[in-house]
Amino acid sequence: MLIKPIHYSFPILSKIKDKTLFFEQIKNTFTEIKNSGIFNDKAKKTIFIYRIKTKSKVYHGIIAGIDIQEYIKGKIKKHENTLIKQEENIIQLMKARQAIIKPVLLAYPSKKKIKDLIVGSFLGKKPKFVIEFPKEHQIHELFAVTKIQAIKDIQKAFKAQVPKAYIADGHHRMAAVNDLLLANPDLKSQGLNYFLCALFDFNELSIFSYNRLVHILDLFDIDVILAQLSKVAQVKKIPNPRQSLKKFEIILFTSNSYYSIVWNKSIIAKVKKEKGIVFDIDLFNDYILQEIMGIEDIRSNPRITYVEGVKGTKTIIKSIKENKEFIGFGFYPVKRGEFIKIADEGKVLPPKSTWFEPRIKNGLVIQHIEGLLSA
Repeated sequence: MLIKPIHYSFPILSKIKDKTLFFEQIKNTFTEIKNSGIFNDKAKKTIFIYRIKTKSKVYHGIIAGIDIQEYIKGKIKKHENTLIKQEENIIQLMKARQAIIKPVLLAYPSKKKIKDLIVGSFLGKKPKFVIEFPKEHQIHELFAVTKIQAIKDIQKAFKAQVPKAYIADGHHRMAAVNDLLLANPDLKSQGLNYFLCALFDFNELSIFSYNRLVHILDLFDIDVILAQLSKVAQVKKIPNPRQSLKKFEIILFTSNSYYSIVWNKSIIAKVKKEKGIVFDIDLFNDYILQEIMGIEDIRSNPRITYVEGVKGTKTIIKSIKENKEFIGFGFYPVKRGEFIKIADEGKVLPPKSTWFEPRIKNGLVIQHIEGLLSA
């Protein structure tokens, strides 16, 4: 994997009154404030060590530029289809901003040499930038790698030991840059020959499920739904709410009861024959949303709300107790091996199958791109 130091800027925290609000809104406000003096422009290119402290884990990764050729040559693997309309929207945003304000999150197999280089780059050193996000109970720290030899060592290790990486978050951003370069190859000489990325090895990432809330309106009685489910799954009432314990088990949450839904082997075999590999989201989409509830436009139907698995079951329970016309569904997380297998085979996961942690914030590090307004 070819990585490069980046020409970057970052916000000067002393000039920001409400830091939480600033980072929550920057994706909408960056175009207006980019020349306000809030951002410190650093001429010297560098690579950053990125440390994220949460309540349960400390994550370590790297922020650097990735040569766009790595994506074009298929060395950066995707697991999700993109929407042309969303790619077009991102291109327009990049033109308006003349910048990329959020890295694409890439995952790669853990390598001891790279891990040692990362640790050696921040131990005993002061961060270049520290920001606390109280609402999420997180602290984000960026350590600049400034010594030329240290940068070369990291580049050499990635080139030798990481032949491919996997997009965890940012499919549309990466595809949009590729589309922009195909239409405007001259942009390579104007700062778009590489793309801002955050690289974390798989051992540093956590994969959570992506749970659902479904608005059943007044059209469905829970007993009817359970009766229909019993035709394709084993339905068992459970005394307390909990997370799914295994693949092919979905937990159904109602306002006053909870159920374990375990798919019948015959149903799993049928879907496997059709698709080659079976995910719980596939079964849920086909047999619950489409067949039982008649929801065809799964990706954009307003009756479906998505709940990140990192929030646990409490968010689902709270939501359905506040509005009894909703029911919730909890899933078992997609395993790392399945994620890699799908991406390596050029296949895609069902939409919104995974939630990766850590989440990368908008506006911490900004890659400026000149000439996009005229592109």
